[in-house]
Amino acid sequence: MSGRGGTRLVRSAAATVLSMLLAGVLAACTYEDFGDPTATAVRSTRPAPSVPTKGPEILDTETRNYAELEKSLAVAQGSVLLEDSGPADGPGVGFSKTVKVQTAGRYTVTAACVGIPDAQVFLSRPGSKELLSLDLDCSGVLSQVVELQEGYVAAMLMRHDPTGPWTGAVAGVRITDG
Repeated sequence: MSGRGGTRLVRSAAATVLSMLLAGVLAACTYEDFGDPTATAVRSTRPAPSVPTKGPEILDTETRNYAELEKSLAVAQGSVLLEDSGPADGPGVGFSKTVKVQTAGRYTVTAACVGIPDAQVFLSRPGSKELLSLDLDCSGVLSQVVELQEGYVAAMLMRHDPTGPWTGAVAGVRITDG
């Protein structure tokens, strides 16, 4: 076994024996599941109240109001920079949308609401630390020209009573470059 072929034979035999030992050891390893771990004390809290859903009558009214709102906002001329709309009553929050103004200049803000007497839309403008408040009389359409700098502009609908019931009222805003 001292020749060249003998060393290979010894290595081969040693590898075979080692493989058999490892196979036997690994076969002896088992995993036992002792069931669920012991439960620890958990602080229980009440779930948050769920937001009620809109009934079919409210959804129908809302659909009609969105169609009327779209007609009202269609008076806005020019390319649309920002457009958003949403429910103007009921639980939850109003709408909020942000876009980037690429070119500084004069823009027209057109806003309207349907199904409530009034609403309030706010604009945050680049270069201004104050919000521009648009108080909407829902019997018409508000159009106002504003100067916007390059940067981000946001439009938000603030509801007067965010906990009140849904009636199907809606509001929207459109900012155009015209």
